[in-house]
Amino acid sequence: MDWDGCVNLAQSYLENSPLIVLGSGASMPYGLPSMRNLAEAIEADPVVKDDPEFANLCQAIDASGLEAAIDSVQLRPETIEHIRTVTWETINRHDTEFFDTNQLSPPKEFVELLNKVIAPAPNKAVVVTTNYDRLPEYAADGIDATSITGFEGSILRKLEIPSSATKQHRTRCRERTVDIWKVHGSLDWFVDRNDKIISVPMSRKIPEGFYPLVVPPGKEKYSSTHKEPYRSIIAEADKAFIQAGAYLCIGYGFNDEHIQPKLLAQIATGKPIIILARTMTEACRKHIIEAKIRKYLIFERADDQHTTVYSNGWSETYDGQYWSLEEFLKIW
Repeated sequence: MDWDGCVNLAQSYLENSPLIVLGSGASMPYGLPSMRNLAEAIEADPVVKDDPEFANLCQAIDASGLEAAIDSVQLRPETIEHIRTVTWETINRHDTEFFDTNQLSPPKEFVELLNKVIAPAPNKAVVVTTNYDRLPEYAADGIDATSITGFEGSILRKLEIPSSATKQHRTRCRERTVDIWKVHGSLDWFVDRNDKIISVPMSRKIPEGFYPLVVPPGKEKYSSTHKEPYRSIIAEADKAFIQAGAYLCIGYGFNDEHIQPKLLAQIATGKPIIILARTMTEACRKHIIEAKIRKYLIFERADDQHTTVYSNGWSETYDGQYWSLEEFLKIW
């Protein structure tokens, strides 16, 4: 397919205000850590180093990556819990560094993306993400929209998934909204030993007596998410996947069981999906290309000057870095 045909196809897929899926690759251009960076922070932590299985953990990380390593090595329960804290501290530090240096400049590409999605819609965009960071909220502020995260209040916020009627009323009052469903938790969410859940926006440290509600890498993410607030947030994300008419995935590798079931079920019915990836994962190839999804475009980096686009029955390499959100927005 020639380039003009590819662009026209992409534009037609996205004409109905797609739901946005953000993976870790979407945040890395703004200074948020990669999984490798997070692994380095965990390996450098003195509490983790004190675990009897530390050497085996390091070997497993080198061999198979952080998540598989945590699953395969028998770390002490207190080490696993401490990894949650290290994860929060590492990502929160990078997140607040971005905020401190860009207080009046929210992530430009995210802002432009939300503007494109919200323009033809009834003043609403929807984001589902496995990330903990606050970049979507910064971007929502950048378009003068209210972020709907499942928590209500100003400073000490409480989990409150409103009824349909209440949500519709609040949406009308707020005029422009961005639903942001964080299925693995948020830097702003905390819980105490009595299971009291609060959200404290922009906290620079973990509140006394609480621990962060971020699901650390490893198999715990599948047991933890049966509890609140994850259960309610995932339910809202599932509803959003069903209601959406199209999907735009950015930096998402298709390795998460919280997002995928509803997403894959919907695209199997013929709803279009566009995927932007620096490197396509094997899981992405399996779930999209090998599954013979009907309407898809995968934009993958070929080299410094080219992008390879995969679709149903064809692939082509084009000039330009259109796998990156910044460049992709120029053709949408």
